[in-house]
Amino acid sequence: MSGGDLPPRQKMIGMMYLVLTALLAMNVSKSILDAFIKINDGIESTTISFDASNSILYNAFDKARAESPAAKVWADKADQVKKMSNDMYNHIQNLKSKLIEITDKKAKEIADTLNMSSVDAKDNYDEPTRIMGLAEPGKPVKVAGLEEFSGIELRERLNKFQAGIIGVFEEKEVQEEIASKLAYLNTPKMKNSDGQLDPWETSLFYHIPLAAVVTMLSKIQSDVRTAEAEVISKLYERIDAGGVSFNKVVGMAVLPKAYIMDGDSFAADIFTAAYDDRVSPEIYIGKFDSAAALAVEKTGTFDVNKVMQGTKGNAWGEGDWYEMKKEDIRNGKGNLKIKAGIGVHDWGGIIKLNTKKGPKVYPFKSSFEVGKPSLAISADKMNVFYIGVDNPVSIAAPMPKFTASAPGLSKSGKGWVMRPKKQGTVNIVVTGEDEDGKKIPLGKAEFRVKRIPDPTPYCGGKSGSESIKKIAFKSASTVQAKMENFDFDIRVNVQSFMFSTTKSGEVQEIKVSGNKLDGRCKSMIDGARKNQKFFIEKIQVKMPDGTTRKLAPIILKVI
Repeated sequence: MSGGDLPPRQKMIGMMYLVLTALLAMNVSKSILDAFIKINDGIESTTISFDASNSILYNAFDKARAESPAAKVWADKADQVKKMSNDMYNHIQNLKSKLIEITDKKAKEIADTLNMSSVDAKDNYDEPTRIMGLAEPGKPVKVAGLEEFSGIELRERLNKFQAGIIGVFEEKEVQEEIASKLAYLNTPKMKNSDGQLDPWETSLFYHIPLAAVVTMLSKIQSDVRTAEAEVISKLYERIDAGGVSFNKVVGMAVLPKAYIMDGDSFAADIFTAAYDDRVSPEIYIGKFDSAAALAVEKTGTFDVNKVMQGTKGNAWGEGDWYEMKKEDIRNGKGNLKIKAGIGVHDWGGIIKLNTKKGPKVYPFKSSFEVGKPSLAISADKMNVFYIGVDNPVSIAAPMPKFTASAPGLSKSGKGWVMRPKKQGTVNIVVTGEDEDGKKIPLGKAEFRVKRIPDPTPYCGGKSGSESIKKIAFKSASTVQAKMENFDFDIRVNVQSFMFSTTKSGEVQEIKVSGNKLDGRCKSMIDGARKNQKFFIEKIQVKMPDGTTRKLAPIILKVI
């Protein structure tokens, strides 16, 4: 996912992957899962819009085939693209349904229609990983009985689909042009945090929640429809315009990215379904009067002030409408690039073509959504940091380049490590860097810092005040300090303790250095009577944070 001049869609995959991997090291909150559901719904809605636009163009192919024998060859190729696209789309849809069916334990007919918001197991990441054959991330497999739904099968089908739709063109230069445009369908191996290459399916789907898996699959479905639109638009260019009526042609907007991050630019190609790359149209962005636009063809005149509504501006955000600059219209296409605030933006406009029969206008409408950058920082062990130990931290941001800083924070081979020095709180601050090298604050996260809790002392397997058989007491060799219910694997050694008992009304005490019950202690235990109590007190231990702690005493009654 790094290196090279990646196309916008591949960058989007990279950003989404970084966000998803952040979820692997934290307890996924309901709000994060709900965010994935909203994103998934938005992507599915955008995909439906693409499908509708493609259907309009397929109808144009059918009409061209009926009116011109020369158009049949291109219309037949369009039919091939349609079948390959539908097969690929439906395979992914079946995969989504199967994941929901098994993970959420739903009947197939229910899983086929169930919205992610109604799925109970949306935070489950074990089953999706198993079903897709990614239990061993470095060695994906096809699970017996679920071969069709493996990550390997998805990658192979996606590669076959990409090759198939490119192959409808015979000219090598055209194939290379289309392959370059469809680079977002590539399935390359991607570097993991260790710098090693993981298979494509592992990088995208390994150990992430069901809601995130379904969202990523929906995005791939959107890519399939986008690729379909690219190819059939190119095929439509081949049809002889002289033998086809274009009076029903609609304006189209192809969006390289349906969702963008705050600070990024929204980009779109705006063009008619069949266009002449030797002629530059006039393009007006903003509010327009649909009735006035339809009347242009009847009257043969175009009055921009009647067709467009409101006040005129010079760019996005100025006035109610504006005319695209001539330098932004090349090869029959308007190349739009704008910046907008966070939220959903409905937009549209008019494409005007001058023909021998007079002006023709083609209205178009679309929408896009600008999202706020998301940031994920989590302590891998728990929600606090402890002094004196390496606290692993996972940090992921929706930008390929970012830095994180905090007192005691350092980069390690697999991520980040925090070694705080004092109790209280600590803030981890993350800063991103965009393509122009500009620093962008991405946010911060606050964590509590605590000292390591006191260990529990043991002798002969007993702690606190307990009874012990004499033979078991005699077999005990050391006084131990154990870290109970502590997530870090640390060992604490006893440095010294006081061993004592009362015999014939007199207190007998032995100060011991180290953790072993020496000969003096053993001698006292040998002479023990029934119900005699022994005291192990002033137990001193050295902790990893550099402190010396005195532990609670152990009181053992011989039985």
